[in-house]
Amino acid sequence: MKRIAGAPKKSRRASQTRAAKRARPRGRVRITPEIRTYVRKIDGYRAGREPLPLMRTGPAKIARAIVGLRAAQLRKRPAPGKWSIAEILGHLVDTEVVYGYRYRLALSQPGVPIPGYDQATWALALRHRDRRTPRLIEQIVTLRRINLELLESMPRRTWERYGMHSERGKETVRRTAELIAGHDLNHLDQILAIRKKYGW
Repeated sequence: MKRIAGAPKKSRRASQTRAAKRARPRGRVRITPEIRTYVRKIDGYRAGREPLPLMRTGPAKIARAIVGLRAAQLRKRPAPGKWSIAEILGHLVDTEVVYGYRYRLALSQPGVPIPGYDQATWALALRHRDRRTPRLIEQIVTLRRINLELLESMPRRTWERYGMHSERGKETVRRTAELIAGHDLNHLDQILAIRKKYGW
């Protein structure tokens, strides 16, 4: 009997396989010393711990770290070229959007290229310094919950699916989650350092 609607399963699988092969970048990614240093720093914050428990508690820790700060304090940059606390929060929103996309790419189309992005340009272009911080916290919490629900719903074997990051090379779903867990703690440390610097 002919299928009336939809492509045959074999045809769909073959099409997905061809698309993944076309998307794979040729050659190996050269990982710069700066990227290696950054990754070691982020891994140092995670200290070998499982990513999901850290990801569940990260947004609440960030929210507690800014309690009592006024708008002017949140916008104050600690040094030229350094982010204010408001800009750090905006970056964390961007990160949830970007990494949520990366999880979905790797899970659905293993082997596809994953482009890096210019986080400093985003922070300026999207005017994070001028945004309302309560709303930024709400967005971080909501987006993290959405991304966690996705990760928790997927069999652990699928966490070995990967994308080819333009700066870090092959990066599995598990590795992406590990980096996010450390990333939270890195920026929490930055927020606390700003508060300490000014005695807030």
